[in-house]
Amino acid sequence: MEPCEIAPGVWVFTSRVMRTTTTVVAGASTAAGRGVVLVDPAWEPDELEAIAGWLEAKSLVVVAGWATHAHHDHVLWHPRFGEVTRYATAAAARDAGGERDSLVAGLGPDWPAGLAPLVGGVVPLEGDTLPWAGPAIRVVAHDAHAHGHGALWLEEAAVLVAGDMLSDVEIPLPDDEGPVGYLRGLRVLEPFARRARVLVPGHGNVARATADGGDTPSARVDRDLAYLDGLARGADDPRLHGAPHWLLDQHERNAASARAAGPTGRASS
Repeated sequence: MEPCEIAPGVWVFTSRVMRTTTTVVAGASTAAGRGVVLVDPAWEPDELEAIAGWLEAKSLVVVAGWATHAHHDHVLWHPRFGEVTRYATAAAARDAGGERDSLVAGLGPDWPAGLAPLVGGVVPLEGDTLPWAGPAIRVVAHDAHAHGHGALWLEEAAVLVAGDMLSDVEIPLPDDEGPVGYLRGLRVLEPFARRARVLVPGHGNVARATADGGDTPSARVDRDLAYLDGLARGADDPRLHGAPHWLLDQHERNAASARAAGPTGRASS
């Protein structure tokens, strides 16, 4: 399991499960090694082991963790990452702390007992900037996909670690507030995605800003806006072609919610 360096000092691993991404952001070098923030390490135990082995081989030392939201595939950890503070937004930390049993259950009965106590062990971040000796990492919080979802904006590298947003393989997956609430969160994230040179979704492929267009961060925003706007009218989306049943079922729920919301709930309003 080898990562891709998407910007200087920023690497992304991709899991074999649902193309889940793990992001590593490097900071300053110390006597012990170069400190890194580890974002959403995922997913299978052997993949977590592989990430730890790669970090050790590169003399990269985890100094902090970040969970973009409190879903079971984004609050994992491994003892070899170290006993460091793992942050999330205040809302996500509350949810993770109150749902530890369900988070572990979501990983299935074969999840190793030794890793189970580490699931969801996040604390609320005070403020909107991660405290570490590295390039500034700003938290962009919203509730589009999950309560207290916190994307990360790396200003220096112009990288947006978007969490479960702006994917090329998944349609928008709203939380309780449905497509209308999702749109509000997407609008919060949009200015950063428009400025990003590189965008990392929680699941799927990295998007890059290129002169010839294509699958750019801005194009991802446009695609999701078009999807939300067309829901009530039954508009198609290429991400649904050959999609798994769970994603098709979510699309039907999205469409039903958009129809119930009426014209005032459309993305163009």
